[in-house]
Amino acid sequence: MSAESRPDGLPRPTASEAARWSREPAGERCFVFVTAPFGPFSRRLARELRKKGARCTRVIVNGGDLMDWGLREAAVYRGGPSDWSRWIADYFRREKATDLIVHGAAYRHARQAADEARRLGMHVHVFEEGYFRPHWVTLERDGVNCTSSLPTDPEVYRKAAPHMRMAPFVPAGKITPAGVKRLITHHLNLFLASPLFPRFRAPYRYSITHQCRSHIRRYVAQAMTKRRTAERVRRILADPRPLFLALLQRPGDAQLTHDANFSEMRDFVGHVVTSFAAHAPADARLCFKAHPLDHGIEPHAKFVRDAAEAAGVSDRVTYVDGGHFPTMVRAAVGVISVNSTGGLSAIEAGRPAITLGRAIYALPGLTHQAGLDRFWTAPEGPDAALLVAFRAVVMAQTQINGDFSTPAGIALVVPEAARRMMAAQ
Repeated sequence: MSAESRPDGLPRPTASEAARWSREPAGERCFVFVTAPFGPFSRRLARELRKKGARCTRVIVNGGDLMDWGLREAAVYRGGPSDWSRWIADYFRREKATDLIVHGAAYRHARQAADEARRLGMHVHVFEEGYFRPHWVTLERDGVNCTSSLPTDPEVYRKAAPHMRMAPFVPAGKITPAGVKRLITHHLNLFLASPLFPRFRAPYRYSITHQCRSHIRRYVAQAMTKRRTAERVRRILADPRPLFLALLQRPGDAQLTHDANFSEMRDFVGHVVTSFAAHAPADARLCFKAHPLDHGIEPHAKFVRDAAEAAGVSDRVTYVDGGHFPTMVRAAVGVISVNSTGGLSAIEAGRPAITLGRAIYALPGLTHQAGLDRFWTAPEGPDAALLVAFRAVVMAQTQINGDFSTPAGIALVVPEAARRMMAAQ
């Protein structure tokens, strides 16, 4: 081992060591799971990788991980945040790890583990929810979303698309109920086993119990106001005046905290309303739509109401928590988001869209590039041919048919994910 040390005191790998680890033959590959989708997905994927001759192990950092994986072929980490980078780097060395698998690479545990893995010349495989949803998941090398290695030049997509092969599509089953069940089970186990992991801190802005209570309140409120909300949405869509749709995202979403110019939805709302008031046509309307999985902790309706009153456009700005998203998108003359995949759905529907953060689809020819102030009067619509090319390349290079939660979805993802990861050179 090289005598040269990093600032944190860990020895740096020698050039020959890093090169050797990055060239490990397929039969000597060692995959380390650090974060994974909730439920049995990681166990199923590890089983498939082992069939191909690889070793697999997982780092357990909380009770949810423990119940999802167990203690076989695992290492339990009970330390604090300040010790994590040193510990995981040492673990990689001890296991002679060649590959790291993470889900949600923006969270601290996953992000720091990926940094250490790259320093050691390891492959980093990142899972995330699909760029195109539902029934698809994302698997990329090194990063997803704004750290994706996908091209940023539209011409690359146009040239590459004819050479892409699309996998056949198979429905992954009823995703939402299965996903909610996995989510609840994981966090219940995390809570019950919390005495075993006293130094673990969940990577959320609000505590799990706070979110749980707020989700219940929101669910009850939506059920009680379902008819009223449906009628309100109907009136909004029946109004012949131009409608712009602004998409809110979940507070604390990793795409906001790491990939955006706004870390708070309040700031996004204020920025959009101020621009709308100053530059939108006098007859235009603006509707903010709540994220379907918002926990309801932050008062988004109040944010919208206060911003509209301050800008003098209360009669033309509204907020809805509900409504059929595809129908609302088709009725809009333009869609504004930070970097939500909802913006990509708007493009697929042929609507002009603008992102105010960083997103893989924020390309010339797909999204409006002339700034928000111009969007209200001259929104740039998507190029249909470029969208076809973009979709073909993204689907072939980063998407796998299936889902992390349903039995059918896992069965679809696992063999293809294992094949791609074993082929990494």
